[in-house]
Amino acid sequence: MKAFTIIKAGIGTGAAILLLAAVPAAQASTGATVPCSGPGGGPAGLIAAINTANASGGAMINLAAGCTYALTAANNTNPMLGDNGLPVITSRIILNGFRTTIAGNDTSFRILMVTGSGNLTLQGLTVTGGNTGGLGGGIFNLEGTLTLNHSEVTGNASEGAMMSAGGGIASGTLGTGPLGTTTLNFSQVNGNTTSGSAGGILNHAGTLTLNASQVNGNSAAVGGGGIASGTGGMGGNGSSNLTVSFSQVNGNTSNGGPLAGAGGIANGGTAIISASQVNGNTAPGAFGGGILNHGAMTINLSQVDNNATPADSPGGQGGGGGIANLNITPLTGAPDSGVLTVNLSQVRNNSAGGLGGGILEDGVNPGDSLGAPGGPLTLEVSQVTGNTAAEGGGIYASSGSPVALKVTLVARNVPDNCFPLGSIPGCTN
Repeated sequence: MKAFTIIKAGIGTGAAILLLAAVPAAQASTGATVPCSGPGGGPAGLIAAINTANASGGAMINLAAGCTYALTAANNTNPMLGDNGLPVITSRIILNGFRTTIAGNDTSFRILMVTGSGNLTLQGLTVTGGNTGGLGGGIFNLEGTLTLNHSEVTGNASEGAMMSAGGGIASGTLGTGPLGTTTLNFSQVNGNTTSGSAGGILNHAGTLTLNASQVNGNSAAVGGGGIASGTGGMGGNGSSNLTVSFSQVNGNTSNGGPLAGAGGIANGGTAIISASQVNGNTAPGAFGGGILNHGAMTINLSQVDNNATPADSPGGQGGGGGIANLNITPLTGAPDSGVLTVNLSQVRNNSAGGLGGGILEDGVNPGDSLGAPGGPLTLEVSQVTGNTAAEGGGIYASSGSPVALKVTLVARNVPDNCFPLGSIPGCTN
């Protein structure tokens, strides 16, 4: 397992915003200790230590460096929420390791669950091999607090049931929020899968923060290949909060077709992306190769590059290769939908099989059909360049959509920079 720290940040043509270098996670010297094997060690010892910590109001539990604690069966069962390999976290617990792994059997249970009274911190750990038909293939944080420091959630799955979502992590509340907080510091949620939404992380009516972290190479059958944050459009923007800083959401895939989308990030709440990359994500036949925003989002000093919404085999053309900014207020009644501000950022070299290679600005009406108008879109001191689509190579804006370009370059897009021609002040073809 590797942990990461930032060694460079910047923006420019072809320049990487973010470079990551491996650094070790420190192991604490106090608290209970669970050896890798032997009396009081291994998976049985870890289970016993968590039970003791829950009963006593919390503890730090030190795990053996380089050890794999392999769980072979579920420790507890919840008929509604699925099985868990370790005891449910109900107190303040720190699991501390160094290149330490907690592994499931890849078939029948998630690894960890945190409930409202629980506060779990992972340091220097890898969580892998979890598999559930419910929420959170690796970890499910239900209205609690979850922090990952120099840790990794990889190779987990949430598959096979109606509630499947959050291949790596599911966090938040089953109702409206915001409730439940998850924070990633110098951590990775990479290479997870789901048959629902959010291949990497589901933030449902909660608060999710990424600091110098990665959500890369995840896949979702529906929407949000990397991250899905929101309440399904019904709770309002303030019901879910997402902050991505100095991080990567790269190389994720959503295969949900035209009613889903967002290869990288799906946002239906409030989101701020700063000094980060959303690059190389795909959503065949859908909307938003990099980002699908139907909430309120601000993008600062970031890249949305090399994403794609190609046509799929059923014939969906795909739209918004880089970003799809969709106003769903006519569909759901939730206010302030599709509010997007892009500052000092670039939307480059994205592609769409249909409309809006760089950005698709549109609305969604009853019947799930696209139609005017989109929500407010503002680009300031930014660039939309080198994108391709069937129409609106740079920006496609439906009639009446409020689009403002402020000291922004929209150029070298194919077949046009903005469509309909002359519809966006300051954009020339």
